[in-house]
Amino acid sequence: MITRLPWLVLTWASILAFAAPMPPLVCPAGAPIGNVDLRVISAGNAEPLPLRTINRVQEGDRLQYRPILRSGEERKGKVSIVLVPANREATGGKLLILEPKDAKKVQEWTVPWRVGVVAFVYGPSGLNEGKIKNFLSRDDELVAQLADYAEKTAQTEALISALSSPNSSSALVQSALQGFSSQFGINVQIDKNAPTNQQAMALFRNINPAIANYDPIAPRASQQVGQTASLATSVAALFFGSPVGLAAGGTAMVMELRSIAFPKAEFRSLLSQSMPGDAMGLCGRVDPPGPHTKVAYLWAARLPNLTLPEIYVKEANVLPPGVKSPLPVTASDEEWKFIDRARTWALEPESGLPIPVTVHRLTDPKQLEIELPSNLKPGKYKVAGRWDWDPFQLRGEIVVRPLADFQSARLTPSSQDLLVARTGKVPLTLEGADFEFVNKIEIVKVNDKFASPSSVPFVLPSGIRRGQQDRMDIQLNTIDMDPGPYRLVLSQVDGHPHSVPLQVLPAPPQVENFPVTLSQGTGYTEFTLRGHRLNLITGIEVSRGKAELAPPTTDPNVRRVILRMATDIDAGTSLAVRAFTNGRTEPLTFADAVRIVGPRPRINELRVSQLPPTDVQLDRGELPGSVLLSSMIKADHLQSNSVVKLTCAQPNSAVVTLRLGERSGQMSLQQLAPGQLFMSFDTGIWLNGCVLGATILNGNESESEVFQIGRVVRLPRVESLTVTPDGPAPGATLSGQNLETIEKAGWSDKEGVAVPGLPLSMIGEPQKQTLEIPLPPPTPEQTQLFVWLRGEEKARPTRIRLPAQPAKPPQAAQTPAPPAQQAQTQTVKSEQPNQ
Repeated sequence: MITRLPWLVLTWASILAFAAPMPPLVCPAGAPIGNVDLRVISAGNAEPLPLRTINRVQEGDRLQYRPILRSGEERKGKVSIVLVPANREATGGKLLILEPKDAKKVQEWTVPWRVGVVAFVYGPSGLNEGKIKNFLSRDDELVAQLADYAEKTAQTEALISALSSPNSSSALVQSALQGFSSQFGINVQIDKNAPTNQQAMALFRNINPAIANYDPIAPRASQQVGQTASLATSVAALFFGSPVGLAAGGTAMVMELRSIAFPKAEFRSLLSQSMPGDAMGLCGRVDPPGPHTKVAYLWAARLPNLTLPEIYVKEANVLPPGVKSPLPVTASDEEWKFIDRARTWALEPESGLPIPVTVHRLTDPKQLEIELPSNLKPGKYKVAGRWDWDPFQLRGEIVVRPLADFQSARLTPSSQDLLVARTGKVPLTLEGADFEFVNKIEIVKVNDKFASPSSVPFVLPSGIRRGQQDRMDIQLNTIDMDPGPYRLVLSQVDGHPHSVPLQVLPAPPQVENFPVTLSQGTGYTEFTLRGHRLNLITGIEVSRGKAELAPPTTDPNVRRVILRMATDIDAGTSLAVRAFTNGRTEPLTFADAVRIVGPRPRINELRVSQLPPTDVQLDRGELPGSVLLSSMIKADHLQSNSVVKLTCAQPNSAVVTLRLGERSGQMSLQQLAPGQLFMSFDTGIWLNGCVLGATILNGNESESEVFQIGRVVRLPRVESLTVTPDGPAPGATLSGQNLETIEKAGWSDKEGVAVPGLPLSMIGEPQKQTLEIPLPPPTPEQTQLFVWLRGEEKARPTRIRLPAQPAKPPQAAQTPAPPAQQAQTQTVKSEQPNQ
């Protein structure tokens, strides 16, 4: 309950304000008529209340008139009060015109019954009580509508007040515009999102100037003939006229306001303006009247005669200090219509004295605009006021909470990772601040001087002004956004912007050749990642192991990585790899990136069967070319899907893959026992000098190390040797196959003779060749032929051997042999080959 003393202080402070100089009255239309103080004095209540905000005037109350004069001003004429009964049946339906009194003095009148409408009449040249009675009683219909005229006057005054005050909020101006248009029956659509000056002009342009000369209280009935019968629509047009400059919300706005005119009539309408101390400044037309016509001014107000209003505070009752905020309420339509008559609003804390506040009524929906002091402490408060002399409280309470500074506001980690350029609409969540007062969000690109802010849709979990909300959801459309820094601009109900930085990320890296397959027990492997944007990866993690990532190269789609894994991981285990990138709070997870398979197969022994006879000796670890060989393989960890792969160390050489039980021509692979294989293969597939190796593959899972079988050597086949030791061209002729492989030949492994030409095919046997070699005759000790294969520096012995020559006895002289004996030759066929 509000204590009485503070309210008395608040009320009498306004009365004492009359002691201060009154500022000059500036009328938006017409001219100043004078400042007055009209109050109601009620028995049992110490403080008089201003008539313009009174709700009930009852029998025995007194109406007090007090002139407020500026320095040097003299108030001439008379004033009177016209009363319309609240219950016309109880009073016979008659109006009461109180005695006209001197306008320059304080005057009082006693009220005989409860009043429905009160009108103040001022005649600068005096008032004729008889003429007043005659005018007000001659037209019952017009007098009956005096209450409606009073309401329309109040709506016009409220609009002028909202438009004239630089402190009026846009919500208050909009509410006044809507109230004015609805009161006067003006059918005009007002865009609530447009600036208030545009809303006002949209309303005023719909006024019909054709009825601008209509006077709703004209004394002659002829002036009313042909005019609109409805007082509501008539007065709406008559309030507009000559352009007058006004300030609405701090913005200059030119609009047309027409003061109520009563041409050639005894009465002219008044509009009142609030003055300090609840005084009224009266504005009206001051143009000269017609000849022999006295002007009287009329101002009227309707009294609702309501008991204490029942106003309930709805949700969205959390308000920030220092800001004009709407407070949603519920109330009956009749109570809400006159809630502006409540006085001396204040906030009542849980402990302490009431705190005065300014409260205005807003419409559509029902809201009270409350301006809280900037130094108001957070907490719970009751909203209280006075209904005439009686205190009342709003049912419910408001909660005062400070505005946020958003210093710690940020996207949640998961939201930041979702914010990827050119992916479309992305739902995001902000955290780290109280977002309950946010009413606008925009986004702008940083360091782009041509970028303009774009609106960002958002949703508060509970709604604006509905309590602390530490998170809020927004939606960004990244379809046209490039990677880089951006900032969100958050505005609260105070209109001040706050920046929240965020980063729009590029598309994440992609790896296309996972998984990496490791055999059970394998602890080390090197792997080349292949995919897209792999240069963005800054690090890799894998459970039960370590990953070393090589620095990025010029190719962003290739990256080397070394894995060192535990050796006791069970076969069948699948491990995920986590990749870290700049700008992302959480790593990218690649499932099934490392796969542990069964033990790696191992070739323990590969033994080639006895080699076929060759004319040229092979060294250890060499295999004859173009022959079919057989081998026995002993291996561990074979599976039903195991294959043997034969490869050559030379690049781009042939690869032969043999499957268990498979036969391809003369080549085959057969399993003899769980760890024993028999393989036959043709060395003619590979080039001369190829180092042939074998590996075992268990499907696509694991592969053994390479087991080296031997070096493939293409050997010549020598069938015979014809030696010509004497004559003009001693030498030797070889016959056989593959003789082009011979580069040199000799009778010892120390010295050889280069082959001067290429072998020739034999006539009738094209598969055989002959090769001429200028060999010197051998000594008796030189019985074996040696050859050097092309590309080799070491001689190889052959199976060609000459028969031993018997020693010749010494002779004193020799007789030359006959010519037939000088051309003697010796042909030697090949012996069994050396193994």
